[in-house]
Amino acid sequence: MPLFKTIPIPHGLIGLWQFTETTTDLLPHFSPEELADATFLKYTHEKRKLEWLATRRLISQLIGPDFSISYQETGKPILQHDQFKHISISHSRDFAAVILHENLSVGIDIEDTSRDFRRIEKRFLSDEELAFAGNNPQLQCLFWCAKEAIFKLVDDQGIDFKKQIHILPDPLSNSFRGKFISEEGEISFQLHYEYFSGNCLVWVANKQ
Repeated sequence: MPLFKTIPIPHGLIGLWQFTETTTDLLPHFSPEELADATFLKYTHEKRKLEWLATRRLISQLIGPDFSISYQETGKPILQHDQFKHISISHSRDFAAVILHENLSVGIDIEDTSRDFRRIEKRFLSDEELAFAGNNPQLQCLFWCAKEAIFKLVDDQGIDFKKQIHILPDPLSNSFRGKFISEEGEISFQLHYEYFSGNCLVWVANKQ
């Protein structure tokens, strides 16, 4: 069953879908009207088509078929649903992840822990974060996912991950703090994470 896991959170829900099917396998689950979606039609790569199809199958299994998704100019997804008002979406090589919430803005990111961050670590990690993460690929992945999750929640463009998003990890807990700094001030976040099947998953829900 590609629905790999659900994680209930207060007033929300997280779902994970494993890519074990092809686009050909998933297409029969969609009507011609659904497949006429402009976003889907613009994709030329099979991986992008598969992500689109699997994500919508995942959401349908979580909350039923009565929803729609549109996109802001920034690419942020907008969910239309009677109960859940906020959504964030992420993909890794093997999984699609979504977070849904009734009233809080959300961000989620999933990444394969085997990804090599060494070439870009100095561009997204502060000196303190570099010292903490060291050469540990799981911690580097955790910092990346955390900053991506915050980036998706605040939905500001041109963010400097190194200077504007700071992560304050707690190695003894499955949650940790982060903050986003902008001209308007500073916003604090409580982030949560899990490692599973060679992936790191980080999510955050917060008033924007």
